[in-house]
Formats: sequence, C-alpha cells, structure tokens
Amino acid sequence: MMPNMFISLFVFPIMIAIPAIILYFIIKLAVKNAVKELRNDEFLK
Repeated sequence: MMPNMFISLFVFPIMIAIPAIILYFIIKLAVKNAVKELRNDEFLK
C-alpha cells in the first residue's frame, strides 16, 4: 500500500505537466503565427 502511494505522488504531477507543456507550446506557436500574419497585413507595426 505504501509504495503505491509514493509512486502516485511522482506519476500524478508528470501526468498533469506533460499535457500542460504540450498545450503551452501549441498556444505559443499559434500566437506567434497570428502576430506574424497581422504584421504581414500591416495591422501591427
């Protein structure tokens, strides 16, 4: 029972962190591309 709890203490944050990191990079890439398109359209200077 006890070793199982220690394993879950390490596995659970990893299961939360990996999708969060992937989502962060997807959003970062989307914002970067949106800003680049707006600059090409002369909307942002």
